[in-house]
Amino acid sequence: MLDGVEYRGLELPDVGFDIGTYFEAARQVSNRHLVFLNTYCEISSDGWLSALSRYGLEDGVGVAGTMGSYESLRDSVQILKEVIRRNIGLGANYDRNVAHYFDFILRPRHRRWYSPAGGVVAPRRSRFPLLSKVASAAAQLAGRPWLAFRGTASIWPGAPRFDVEQFPRFPNAHVRSNAFMIRRERWLEFAFQPRRKIDTSLFESGPQSLTARLRASGLATVVVGADGRRYDVADWPGSRTFRLGDQANLLVHDNHTRAFEAMSPGARVAHAWMTWGDYLDAVPADFPDLGFALARASH
Repeated sequence: MLDGVEYRGLELPDVGFDIGTYFEAARQVSNRHLVFLNTYCEISSDGWLSALSRYGLEDGVGVAGTMGSYESLRDSVQILKEVIRRNIGLGANYDRNVAHYFDFILRPRHRRWYSPAGGVVAPRRSRFPLLSKVASAAAQLAGRPWLAFRGTASIWPGAPRFDVEQFPRFPNAHVRSNAFMIRRERWLEFAFQPRRKIDTSLFESGPQSLTARLRASGLATVVVGADGRRYDVADWPGSRTFRLGDQANLLVHDNHTRAFEAMSPGARVAHAWMTWGDYLDAVPADFPDLGFALARASH
């Protein structure tokens, strides 16, 4: 694919995750500006680099990315824990709306609530209702310590354990680190070696994230769409990019945007809400009230 194109390949050890590799590559080249893409990225728009560099080269821009998000990992994990808590055990209460919008987290626990075609169906009544209630109560008691842990392993088996309360509450504006352009000297000012996956998550959306630090220094952190427009932080919800509508304005897709497009309609609404909260025009009237407010705030 690179036949006839002048390039230099860097073979680096598989350590430090993507962020660590980006820093090591930056130390080995001398270009004034750098564009980083991870292995999940799929370029989806002609002229993507021209559009990205149009704003990434501006002096007042700290970073130009292809996707931004307001999501708080802290809030999202707590929301999903509440969904599980309300529906734990064999005799869990069935709520059609919760089952519709959160099928991605409930289906593995309550397969009988869903049809093979993917739709939501009312579960069959238990032949032994008293036994189901006892089993549900036991599951609730057994599940409390499990769900009390503030990490993610209680939601996604095998996920790394870490304290999600390290992350800012919603809205937690951050440029996603899958595809972005930044000045090399500026990038190297943030250099560090991530040792755990949590380190890369904090670098992307923690209280001292790349976005937060650049904004604190007075630099803009922008998202660039396939329409060639620049979207500043306050304009991201109208960008039609990450988890917004059909994501038609994305310059680059990745595993998360592809997963979003493959979700059920209800799951897409739930993910859009956890990402953008009240900045969305509206959520459906039957969207369940889980006791969490993802309210607008000043940027």
